[in-house]
This record gives sequence, structure tokens and C-alpha cells, in this order.
Amino acid sequence: MERVADCTVRLAGANLDVSSKPIYLTVYKKDIQADLTLIDLPGITRNAIGGQSKTIYKDIVQLIEHYIKPQTAIVLHVIPSSVDFTTSESIQLAKNTDPNCERQLIAVSKIDKFDKGIGEKLQGIGPGSMALKLGCVAVLNRTEEEIDQNIPFDEMRRREQQFFRSHKAFEDVPERYLGSGQLVKRLALIQQERIRSTLPSIIDELKKEIKSKKSEMKQMPRQVTSEMDCWALYTDLIKKYREIINARVHGVYENEIQLKIEVPVVETTDWSRKATLTQMSNDQFDERIAFQLYNRQKECKEKLHNSFTHFSSSGYQKLVLKLLEENAGVALPNFPSFSIIERLYRAEQSKFRKPCEDLIQSYIEYLKVILIIILNQVFAEETSYKYQIIHRLTDIILRAIDESEERCSNDIKKMLEIEERVFTLDPYYMDTVNKIKKKWQEYHDSVKLNGNTKVPSTFTINDFVINVSGLSNEHQAALDVQIAMSAYCRVVERRIVDQVSQLCYYWFINRCALVLDSKLSSAFTSAILFEWMREPFDQQQKRENLKKSTDAMERALVMGQNA
Repeated sequence: MERVADCTVRLAGANLDVSSKPIYLTVYKKDIQADLTLIDLPGITRNAIGGQSKTIYKDIVQLIEHYIKPQTAIVLHVIPSSVDFTTSESIQLAKNTDPNCERQLIAVSKIDKFDKGIGEKLQGIGPGSMALKLGCVAVLNRTEEEIDQNIPFDEMRRREQQFFRSHKAFEDVPERYLGSGQLVKRLALIQQERIRSTLPSIIDELKKEIKSKKSEMKQMPRQVTSEMDCWALYTDLIKKYREIINARVHGVYENEIQLKIEVPVVETTDWSRKATLTQMSNDQFDERIAFQLYNRQKECKEKLHNSFTHFSSSGYQKLVLKLLEENAGVALPNFPSFSIIERLYRAEQSKFRKPCEDLIQSYIEYLKVILIIILNQVFAEETSYKYQIIHRLTDIILRAIDESEERCSNDIKKMLEIEERVFTLDPYYMDTVNKIKKKWQEYHDSVKLNGNTKVPSTFTINDFVINVSGLSNEHQAALDVQIAMSAYCRVVERRIVDQVSQLCYYWFINRCALVLDSKLSSAFTSAILFEWMREPFDQQQKRENLKKSTDAMERALVMGQNA
């Protein structure tokens, strides 16, 4: 009793206030066969006294309504025998949730102060009675003197039975309406019947609740209690990061982790390298690394292709004719100087750098976004240490990408310097030239065969359009140069696109993305990781409470299934 009083004061204060926080009291006794759960609610107080809250009435009514609302709850009214049952305020409250009075029971107290007609009143007959499905049970309370004398309950049970036998008012009242023992039996029987009727649904709900709690525990970060556990957890996360990147690079997009793409704003500790990444579109920044890199390489090829001069245009032909005229004293008319090709090619070569630089920047923008997105996904949202670790790892990733950019740019610069020499062993060059020459011969043959019959004045091969009408010897020489430039630039285009794509892949994927895990694994000592990743006290308490609750539910489930 003292413990209950102490708990009451601690929860509700010393001013007789009420609290919605319950006090759980479990009583065990070997010779009691039935289990019984009782919720003892405070009596209704209309006027605040002794420092009670001014809203005491409202607080108590809300508390009562909360507990009597569930359809599985039995409402036990404690009403003095001299009071009209129909006017009891607890009865009126219960009718709101149980209008047919199917789950209400009256414990008639102070039976020693009964009025005339009490026997019929207990049976739901006559004035002031209530026709309840569960009925009424009269009990004899201990008097103040008996409480002071600490009369045992067994003795009170004997006195109670003697009381009902000695008063004629209870002669015709069935035994089930009389005695505290009957009340306990009635309550136990009601509870057992309700458990039997609702047990299947209770078991189903219990299974769902257990599943939900276990799922919540699984979603919680792995518990670490030592530096060894911490290091094992960290290396597992980095391994997972490596596996996802490896899968995306090799075109495996359907694995257990589906990424929700949200492009983060990435800030590094180095203010000179502070980077803000803007998402262009989900289609350009999704997790399909192999596919996205391929698209960027295709874009580079198109840019390079479109950067070349239109070699078959009349304007370019005029430029070539002018150069041939200037070169007249250097070589025979039908053997134009190689220097003409070199001069024309240098004008085209200056256009190669921009598409290559654009490809590098496209790689950088995409990898900075996607590698950090994957990093955020690998480290669970609810982990308390996530942002400390990710901040450091993000900086490492950005530095690695920047290092790859520098090395890749140097290699591409060397590649473009190599391309300054006009040279190829690619058979595509001569194939193209010969096909155009063959087309030109077919034109001449067609003219001879058809005589004055009109024939087409232009033809196209490999996107090279030639106007063959009125072609003079000078124009023929210019055409040879135009064909040579067009064919050779296509060779260079193919060569550069392949080489720049391979170099970008080598430096940004092979030497960066696929080996990031080695750099990330050595980023921290186990002591630092343990300091960050050690589970907070509130998280630890939540885990323990979930485990205790789940264990208790599983025990209850076993008992219910065996019942």
C-alpha cells in the first residue's frame, strides 16, 4: 500500500490530482485459479478540493471515457445500495459507449445500509434498478473500525455470508447476486468468456504486433558495444557501398537497394573546392552508371562530329582552290602539296579540345552526385553518426574525383598533341576515298552511256555531298583535297572518341569509383569510429524496451495458442 501511495504522489502530486499514467500492480496467489485484470479508476469529483486542479472533473471524465471505450472492456460500477442506480453518473457515462448495457456490472457497496426492496433492486426489478445483462452483486465492505483492527479478508468473507443469511431482505435473492466471492467469480467468468470469444483475433493482432516490433528492431542501426563491433559494422557498410557501385558500373540495376534520387548539396571543408551540385534531371542523374556514362560518350561523339567544317560546301571549295593557287609553284597541279592538308587540318584540330573537356566535366558532375547519393543510402537515415561520417567521406570522394580529373586531363592533352600529326593506318580512310572516287567514275560512265540525257548533278556518300556539274581540272584537284579532309577527319573523330572515352573510364571508374572503398576504409581509426557510432543511451533504451515487449508478447502468444 505504501508503494502504491508513493507512486501516486510521484505521478499525480500530493494534492489529490489525477494522472493518465497508470501504476501496474501484479498480485500472485497460488490458490487462485482464475486470472483477472482490473483497472481501478478514480471516482468522479465535481468540485476541486485541497489544491486539486480546477479541471479535475474534466480530467477524470476523460480518463474514464478512455478506458471504458474499447468494446472488450467490462465496466464495473461501484454504487452504494441506497443510491438510485439509474441516476449514477458512471452509468450515464457508460451508456455513451454501451447504450444497450451489454458490458456493465454493478458492485453494490454499503449493503448494510440497504433500503426497502433491495432484493428486487439487485435483480434489476423495481424503482431505482438497472436491467443490466451482467447484473448486480452486493458486497459488504469493511467498516472503519474493522480496517483499523486489520480484520483478515477471510474473516470478512465469513461475516459477509452471515450478514446475508441473517437478513430477511435477501432470503429470496439468488446466491449469484450476493457476496464479494460471487463478484470475483462473475468477473473471472466474464473475462474468460471474452478471452475465449476474442482469442483468435487477439492472437492475430499479437502476431502482427510482434512482426511490427521485430521489423522496427531490424530497421534500427546495428548495435555496437566495442571498437571491434564498430569496425566490423563500418567495413560492412563500405563493402556494401563498393558492391553497389560495382553493380551499377557493370549494368546491374535490379538489386536489393533501390535508390531514391535526391541530388544533395555537397559542401567540403576546403572552401577553395566548395561544390554545389545542381540536378539537371532524374534521367541524367539516376543510378544506372554504365548507361549514363555511355550516353555522355555518345554526346561527346555528336559534339565532335558537329564541330567539323562542312567540307563539301562551296565556301570550303573556294578556300581549297585559293590554297591550291597559292601552292602552284610547289608541286605539280595533279599532286597538291601535303602542306595544304596540314594547314586545313590544323584549323579542324583546334575544335577537338572542347568536346573532350565537356566529356570530362560531364563525368565529374555525374559521379559527384551519384557516388554521394549511394553513400547516403548505404548509411541508414536513423543513425546518429551518419552525418559526421558522411561529411568526412564526402570530402574524400570529391578529392579522389578531382585527382582523377587532373590525371585524365593530362592524358587527354597528350592524346590531342599526338593527333597533331596527320597519319593513319585505319582502312576506313582509303575505303571512304575509294568509294567516292568510284561514285565519281560511275557518274562519268553514266554521262557517256546516256549522251545528252539528263543525269543527277549531285551524289552523296558517307554524308559527303558532291556537285559534279561542270567539274574542271582545278575543281577536281580541290575535290580530292575535300575528300581527303572529310575522310581523315572522320578517322580522327572515331579515334578521339574511343580514346577519350577509354581515358575517362580508366581514371574516373577503374582508378577512382571502383577503388574508393580502399580510401574510405582507411579514413578513420577504430577509436574515432567507436566514439561516433556508439549507440546513444535513449536508442539503447528503446532497443531494450522493444526486446522486452517482443519477448513478453511471444510468451503471451505461446500461452494463447496452448489455451
